[in-house]
Amino acid sequence: MSAAQKKPSGPSGRKPSAYVTFTQQLKPEFWPGWDVALILSSDVRAIGEEILRRYAVAGGDCQGFWIIKHDKDVLADGCPKDDHVHVVIQQSPGRKVEGKLQCTAMDQVFGFGDKSVVKGPPRGGRIENAWSYLIHAKDPDKHQYGVEEVVTLRGKDYAEIEAEHRDAWARRAVIGRKAAVPMKEWNELGDTLVQKVLDGEVDELEILRDKTLMDIYTRNEAKVNLALKNRAKREMLFEVEKLRAGVFQKTVIWAMGASDQGKSYLVESVAAELSARLGWPVFRATAKNGPDAYNGEPIFMMNEPSSRVMEWADFLQLLDPRQGGPISARYYNKPDAAPRLILIAVAVDPVEFGFFVPGKRSSGDSLDQLVRRLTLMVEARKVDGEPHYTVSTVGENLPRERVISIPGGVDSSRSERVTIGYGESVTIKDLDHASAVDVVLGEVAKRSPDAGLVVEEARRFSAHAEDQQARSLLSELVARGVITGETPALAKGGAA
Repeated sequence: MSAAQKKPSGPSGRKPSAYVTFTQQLKPEFWPGWDVALILSSDVRAIGEEILRRYAVAGGDCQGFWIIKHDKDVLADGCPKDDHVHVVIQQSPGRKVEGKLQCTAMDQVFGFGDKSVVKGPPRGGRIENAWSYLIHAKDPDKHQYGVEEVVTLRGKDYAEIEAEHRDAWARRAVIGRKAAVPMKEWNELGDTLVQKVLDGEVDELEILRDKTLMDIYTRNEAKVNLALKNRAKREMLFEVEKLRAGVFQKTVIWAMGASDQGKSYLVESVAAELSARLGWPVFRATAKNGPDAYNGEPIFMMNEPSSRVMEWADFLQLLDPRQGGPISARYYNKPDAAPRLILIAVAVDPVEFGFFVPGKRSSGDSLDQLVRRLTLMVEARKVDGEPHYTVSTVGENLPRERVISIPGGVDSSRSERVTIGYGESVTIKDLDHASAVDVVLGEVAKRSPDAGLVVEEARRFSAHAEDQQARSLLSELVARGVITGETPALAKGGAA
């Protein structure tokens, strides 16, 4: 292949790096062809400008350039290192090759010859690591240079870069020490993490995602867990007080349908949307003993639960739109719980499901007790491979009989008749997935006006609130700081 036919990416065919770095001592013999007086002056700005000039002459298009002089580094034996500069060059933006130079070409242009001074990043390397090394931000055992010592000749000012990454670099610095961190310091870091948990700055998921926070948590697990538990208990108490004051009502969605028809897709989409918009965490109950790990999350999801997910009385208590009561759990009973949204995705309708919930058949309660607590019933089915939904509100109907088949042995199956007075009221058919999600979100906004999902609803106080006691308690909650800002509307309507 002739020189004219060679790829612009270089002889190897490898594309030039998005950014490069190099380190060079400030001695004239390491800068052949350069002005000796310039190198001896150690003027990093002037040296950087000359590097940029040579880079541009060779066809380089630089979008970022940072340089610093290190004059306080020491060797392993404690002797000082020779003064040297560190340079980071961010080449032309995007994936295009034009405007980018190979490292070998830059070695030639800068006068370093064949010594391979200019280095590209390792596989998976990020420019943030190169930026942090300019001041040893993630290397606490090395001299810490000041942000103001970095000279920016192209691109974003280094002070802005450092401010954006300061917290992340500091966390990495904790585990970047060569010497082991003493237990006393781990305890102090644990106390700091406990306070952040209590102040609501971090939650359990954020702790586990962050390597440094997880290290601190591992060494202080008992007290951090206690902080997480007590914060959840406090938030749950506030939510129950709001619920009983009529500030909001629970929204209960029953999504049903055969396997692979889109019911789980719907409830997961609703949960994801509310998590993104309002920051609501999601609790996913297990098929049995569902509430065991519940810690007051606003979204309580039961995806394909068994009928033994909880006892009948607890199930009714959880689904009651206006009440927040305790729920039985396997080891420790849960205090009053008031999730904002309860999502249930199951193959059968609430009548058939409720019939087999433990404790139902011995209680004498009508299955209407379950059905009338629902906000919406959603039936999912696929049409041409795409999920479609029939959405119904729940209301009182003329009494009707249902036959429930009770499984048994091969020849011992039997059935039982039940009378139902509640069911579908207003029905919207053939909604696509996005429209069904919007309908559910609308119900959440209506029943949780203080959440800010629909701003105009959240800011309007109901002048026609019938329950004066609830309004009085609402004012008390505002005074105590449980509710902040303008007083939200009292939620109206729905089954008790």
